[in-house]
Formats: sequence, structure tokens, C-alpha cells
Amino acid sequence: MASLLTTPRPTLLALAVTALLIAPLAHAEEGSADPSARTLDTVQVTADGDIADSYTVKRASTATKLGLSLRHTPQSMTVVTRQRLDDMGLFSLSDVMGQVTGVAVSVTDSERINYVSRGYNITNFQVDGMLNTFGGYIKTNTDSVIYDRIEVVRGATGLTTGAGDPSGTINFVRKRPTDTFQMSANLTLGRWGNQRLEADLGGPIALDGRIRARVVAAKQQSDSFRDVYKLDKDVFYGIVQADITDTTLLEAGYEYQSPRTTGVTWGVVPYWGADGKPANLPRSTNLSARWSSWPIIEKSAFARLEQQLGHGWAAKFAYTRSKRETDGAVWYGASGYPRADGSGISAFVGSFGENGDMQVFDFNVGGPFQLFGREHELVFGFGQSVRKGEVPASETADYPDSYARVPDWRSWNGDVAPLQVTRLGYLASEDELRQRAAYLAARLQLAEPLTAVLGARYGSWETRSWNYTHDAAGRLTGTTRGGYKPDDSLTPYAGFIYDFNRYFSGYVSYTDIFQPQNYRDKANNYLEPVVGDMWEAGLKAEFFDGLLNTSVAVFKGEKDNVAELDDSVPENSLPGGISAYRSTGKGNKVKGWEIEAQGSLGEHWNLSTGFTHTVSRNALGVRQNTTVPVDLFRLNASWRPGGAEGRFWIGGGATWQSGIWSLSNKPRDDFLVSGKRDRVAIEQGDIYLLNLSAGYRFNENFSAQVNVNNLLDKKYYNRVGFYDGVYWGEPRNVMMTLRWKL
Repeated sequence: MASLLTTPRPTLLALAVTALLIAPLAHAEEGSADPSARTLDTVQVTADGDIADSYTVKRASTATKLGLSLRHTPQSMTVVTRQRLDDMGLFSLSDVMGQVTGVAVSVTDSERINYVSRGYNITNFQVDGMLNTFGGYIKTNTDSVIYDRIEVVRGATGLTTGAGDPSGTINFVRKRPTDTFQMSANLTLGRWGNQRLEADLGGPIALDGRIRARVVAAKQQSDSFRDVYKLDKDVFYGIVQADITDTTLLEAGYEYQSPRTTGVTWGVVPYWGADGKPANLPRSTNLSARWSSWPIIEKSAFARLEQQLGHGWAAKFAYTRSKRETDGAVWYGASGYPRADGSGISAFVGSFGENGDMQVFDFNVGGPFQLFGREHELVFGFGQSVRKGEVPASETADYPDSYARVPDWRSWNGDVAPLQVTRLGYLASEDELRQRAAYLAARLQLAEPLTAVLGARYGSWETRSWNYTHDAAGRLTGTTRGGYKPDDSLTPYAGFIYDFNRYFSGYVSYTDIFQPQNYRDKANNYLEPVVGDMWEAGLKAEFFDGLLNTSVAVFKGEKDNVAELDDSVPENSLPGGISAYRSTGKGNKVKGWEIEAQGSLGEHWNLSTGFTHTVSRNALGVRQNTTVPVDLFRLNASWRPGGAEGRFWIGGGATWQSGIWSLSNKPRDDFLVSGKRDRVAIEQGDIYLLNLSAGYRFNENFSAQVNVNNLLDKKYYNRVGFYDGVYWGEPRNVMMTLRWKL
């Protein structure tokens, strides 16, 4: 374990990334009139800042609600564009986050996935800048087909998300109708029976283009490298836009996502055998019942009204209503230690059901203004999010001890009698999370080279719960009310950007952290809110008129009262099947640095690469989050020899991450007699993974591409130590995609 903690950083990789950041200067000296300084093909920029066929965007608003360029956003930010999603074959959110600078994908089991940035789980999600507060212990592994891009801000974003968090925010930006007719379809075939079909149709439909629409759909069915696991996914998205007047835009849409999975895991693969030695169970091990399922269906309806007020000002109102349904039962063998005769493992058995309803609205007004001879920008508004959940009462039939025992893990085939669960027709509990806030943000041009981005958000946060008891006839006999409402909070935000020249800017930013927690301790009491602050400073640059963005940053933050899973009690041991958490106390600190480049490097290359170093420690200096790598390097690039008009392209990627470890309970040699165990670390050393992709365009309408992930078929663990087990990473995966467009 000690060797892992002192693993040297890959200085050659860091130097290579540094070279990529400064290389454009050889062709972009200030004041140069040499036409070779910019040899990119003509590109198309859409209304909201996307650049066609690129790995970057002109501007983004996730961090501040101001439409700032990446260079003038005083925080670290990665944008995964549509072109990058297509080139790399990234279909699910976990696939996408696995390629984002500074974000580690931490997998608890097949359905519970966390995205870790700057030492903490990302808990803030947005869709088109609107809060999405569905979350908790399980989240939809969202499909990417309906999005134009996915923006990831690293660091606290309390200005735009309400309660601040130092990890970051993921914002999904949906596709919009196009001004001209377009139609496309993609067919993907891959390993483990993967079959996926996508369709995308849109354009003007009435009144000389003043009414436009777009429809996107996807269907995917697949097995897995894990035994008995299957995926059956349906995705649908539709949107209509209308120019009601020359200054009024109205849009409305609907989104449906249903990633149904069976053979799901509820935990990890046992690591230790009963003899105290590693069990070395294969990657395909999945001691789950075939019917074990944890389905999530999400449906969202949304509308947005935008009114131009003149002189660059606009008023915007947006509303979203989403519903989520979860109803499943699981049987998964992850408890105990495998024995040589095939015994030793028993199953976790349970059922889950919840219906959620979330309503979010946001109203804001923004635009430029003149003051002291300079142009500035202001946005102010008000928003509210209300999420309600209902847990139906259910009854699980009694079963003998033998039902939860894996008879022989060596020949497991998933055949288990279904768990008998009866829904009783009334509610076991209800809960509500309500957030509301007013906010103000401004970009102030203090001097020719100095810009300030200042803002504040004043808001409230409240959670309430109701647990019901009933008699044998189903009559309500009692209600236990709970809830938690901390004092209203003011979250300030300040960033300063200094332009050294037309290419380089330096910045520094600060924000408070105030994060109420919807977690309870083992006594069923809510934990105190997380409080703290986050500082960040860095250097940013843009080249080729913003087609290549680079950044170097250092950051430091401190948090008190951070929640962590309390492993002194069983999971899901609180009323309503909720897991208990505990506070890590005061003085949790995180600090680190990162370097990144994203965009186009010459007319033939698209590039996204980054290296991050992050360490988090508690008040005693003990390192936290040891299951997340300290150092993380990612590189993805594509090369088109013929430029935008060329027929052939080739690409690839590399990921390196430092080792991870976690303590576990290892059986002693005499465990079968004494039952004694020792606390021993499970380790995963440094990981190197390579991907490869290539494509060919046969004509204007038809093309094909191949993606190979984990090219060298490396065996590695994505997660170690959770319940004394491990979670295997995916083996080599090959996919072929046929693309047709009109």
C-alpha cells in the first residue's frame, strides 16, 4: 500500500501535454500577418456556439449563466461536442465521463455509478441549464443521442446550481431543430451482441421555416461480458420551435429514456477466497439472477419562451417537468468468500420501487450595458426546483435461507426462482426536496485587459418526509414526519480575468460552498450541511480564432461535514431502505493542478487531452478517497488527411491513471475454523488503456467507422474494496457503425 501512495507522477506525459499547449505559438505570434498562422478550413458556427466538426465550442454558460468563451470562463471546463461523441462512439453518460479530463468513473455495481471530480462525487446535473435533481443512490445512465454537447465544469458552481459543491456540474445541451432539412440514421453492431439503431430527422415544417421540428430516437439491445446481464434501451426525443414574432421564440419538447437492464449486480465480485488467498474469479463472473432488475424510466416535458427586448437584451422563461419510475427486485451473490467446492457465497436480496416527480422553472433577464465608456453584461433571475418521491408499500414473501445461497459459484447460470413481491396499493413513504433562489451575475470590463465576473445567489433548501404505518387490513395507523431546513444562504462568486495579449489570459476565482445534505446517520438524523470554499487560478489560451482552447490551473478547496457511507451498519438499514452515512468531520481539504487542450490543431487534427493531479485529505492529513486515482491522463485525437473534404480519418485515445486501493476484510488461514479476518488492502496498480477508431466516407450520404476500446485487452479493476470485493473493467470491445445522412 505504501508504494501506491508514493507512485511517481508521469512527468513525461505532463511534459507532452505542456508541449501541446504551447506548440500553436510557433504559428500564432501576436500581430503576425502570415496566412500560415491559420490554415483551418471554413467552419460553421451555430447560434448557441457549437463549431461543426470540432472538439470545442465558441462559448458556454454552465459556470456563470453568461455566454462566455472558454478562455474567459474563470473555471476549468471541458466540452464534449457532438463530433467527439460520434468519433469515439460514446453512447452512455458513463462512456462520456470516462473520457473527460479530471473526472474518474467510480462504479459500485452495474447500476450505481459515480463521477468523481476534485475529490468528490458530482451531484449537480443540468439539462439546458435547468437543474435536474433526480439522483441519490442510483441515477439514469443517460444516453447521449439527444444531445449536441455535454459541458462539464470542474469546481464549485453554486452560482448556477444553487447549493454549491466543489466537484463540478454536468450540463446536457439538447439538440435543436435545424434551419434546413436534415435526416440521418446510424446502425451500430458490436461485441456481446450489441445492436443499436439511431434516427435523427429535423428541419422547417411550416410558415416558411418559422416553425421547425426535430425528432431523435434510438433502440439498443446488448448482452455483456458479464454473464446473464442484458440491456434493452429505448430513447425518444422530440422538439418544436416557433418564431411567434420576429423577436419571440417558443419551443416545447418531450424526452423519454428507458434503459431496462436484467441480470444486474448489487455489489461487487468477491476478491478473497475462504483460504485467505485471492479468489481470482474471472471477468465474466456475475452471480446474479437472470430476472434481477433495477429499471429506471424517465419522461420529461419542457418548454422555453425567449423574448428579445432590444439592444441585445432578452427575457427567458423555461419550465421542465420530469417523472421517474423505478420498480425492480434484485438477487445478487456478493456476500461471503468462495470455497474450492463452489460454496461460500450468499446473495443480497431486495426489492425497490419509487415514483418521482420533478418540476423546475427558471426566469432570467440579461444583456449588455454601457458604463464608464465600456461594455459590460448582466443577467439576473429567479428559479425553483421541487422534487417529490413516493415509495409504494410492498411485501416480500418469506423465503428459506437456502434461497439466498449460491449453490455452486463455479457453474452459476442465473437460474433462481423470482422473488415474490406484492405491491400493497398504498404508500410506505413520501419525500420532497424544494429549492428556490434568486441570482445575479455580471461581466464587468474593469479595464482594457481586466475583466471581472461577479455574482451571488441567495436561496433556500428544504427537505420533508413522511413515513406511514398500516395495519394488516391496509388502514393507515400512523405517520412519522421528518424534514430539514437550514437557514437561507448567500453564495458569492468572484472571478477575475487578465488578458496578457490576444492569445493568453490569466484568471483567479473564488466561491463559497454550502451544500445541505439529504443524508441521514445511523440514528436516522440528517447530517449537518457541508460548508467550505474553493479557490482556483490558472492560465488559459485560445488559438485559431477560438478553435483550440488550452488551460493550466491550480485549485484548493476545503469542506466540513462531508458525508461518507457508514460501513459500521448494513447498507439500506434505515427506514425506507435508505443507507446510513456519517460525517468525515471538519477540515477536509482538496488541492491539485491540471492541464488541458481541446479543439482543432491545424485543419487535419481534432484533439482533446488533459492531465490532472488531485489529492484530498482530512484534518489529520490522512488521504481520503483512495479508490479514486490521484493522477489521471487522457488523450483523444482524430486525423483527417484530406481535411473536412477528405474521405478517410483515423483516431485513437489513451488513458493512464495512478493506482487505487482500499482496506478489506481478508480471511485468515484458519478462517473456516476460527472465523477471524484481518484488515488488508486490495490494490489496483497504474492502468494504461488504449483505444483506436477509423472511418471512411464512401460518398456524400454514406460512411462507416470502427471503434476498438481497450485495444490491448488489459485486465483491471474499476473499483476495489467495496464490501471486500472488486468491480472488473470492460475487456476489449469492438464496434462498427454505419452512418447514412441526407
